[in-house]
Order: sequence, then structure tokens, then C-alpha cells
Amino acid sequence: MSEDRSTPNPLRCLIKPMDTLSKVDERDLWIGFIIVLIIASLASIARYNYAMKLPIEIPEFLQRPGSRVDPEAFKRNIAYFQAFGEGAAVFFNWILTSILVHLYTKALGGRGSLRGMLAKAGFASMPLTIQQILRLMDACTISREELLELIASLQGWTPQPFIHLNLFLLWTLILLIIAASINYETSKKRAAASTLLAYLTLMLIPLLFSPRAIMTASL
Repeated sequence: MSEDRSTPNPLRCLIKPMDTLSKVDERDLWIGFIIVLIIASLASIARYNYAMKLPIEIPEFLQRPGSRVDPEAFKRNIAYFQAFGEGAAVFFNWILTSILVHLYTKALGGRGSLRGMLAKAGFASMPLTIQQILRLMDACTISREELLELIASLQGWTPQPFIHLNLFLLWTLILLIIAASINYETSKKRAAASTLLAYLTLMLIPLLFSPRAIMTASL
């Protein structure tokens, strides 16, 4: 590949994924990182705005006689903590998904580098940028009452492993399959199998480490 090549445009990944991802290589890892950083920042700000609109109870051990806890300051600290956790989760998912796809595709006979997969996975995450922009707009405009109703409706019928399943995630999943197929020079069927296995693994990890699962394993 020539050194004077043009830098791939991440936005083109939304309309011409095959053409764009085929031009992405290890040298574009920094662009993938910036895309994930933007997604993480948007997600963190949205989470903070949502958290500030939700009611929160101060733990009893902080309400002992003589202690002075400012409810608003306490809520703000919790919101900061949740915002940081959501941003960190975005980076964790990007890295772990790329590693799992790399391992599964290699096991199925694919040839390619992890750095290349990380770069392509960053580009393939572009639909999540749109999602987080819309989410941030919603977080800034939704009322507390509407937010509580939405949370109650989701908890009522959506299984926990599928609560984040939406059009943007499915769009990203399709782009990841294309990215894996190109990066590891393998068929789309094998790329789809490795990508779906990676997502299934990510869904199972929280279930395996849930308190109920730990208690069951200790019996």
C-alpha cells in the first residue's frame, strides 16, 4: 500500500462500508480510537443528564446523627460516577469485542492482525455515534416523569441481556461482520459466526458474574 494514500473518511462507512473498511488498516487505529472516544464522551454526558433527573436515596449509614449530606451534591457525585462508568464501558466493549472477534476468527482459520481489527471496529462503530447524539438530545429534553415511565416500561417486558438491543447496535453488528471479513480475509459466514460468538460472549459475561449466578455456583 502506498504511503501517500488518503485517510479513510469514517462517515463514508455509513453509506459505503465495504469500500471504506477495505481502505482501513493498522495506521488508522488512531482514527478508530478518536471515534470511540467521541462515542464514550457523548454516552457519558447523556448518562450524567439522565442520572441528575432520577430520584436517589441517601444510604442509611450516611444519615447517622451529626452527619450532614447535601442531597444534591450526593446525587451529582453518583451521576459523575455513572457517567465515568458508561464512558469506560464503551472503551471496554470496543477492546474486548475486537479481541474476541480476533480470537474466534483466528480459530476459524482467518488471517489478520488485532490492531487492524481494532481500527476497523472503531470505524464500524459509527452508527453508535448517531445513537449517542440522539440519546444526548433526549437526555437534555426528557422530563423526570417521562424518564421514570420509560424505565418502568423497559423493565416490565425487556429481558436484561436484550435491553440495549436496537437498530444502531444491529447496524454496528453488520459493519463489524464486514470489518472482520476484510481484516481476516475470510468469508462473511465465518466473519458472522465469529462476530456473533463475540457478542454472545459479551452478553454472557454479566450473567455469569451476577450475584445470582455466583450464589448458584457456590451451592
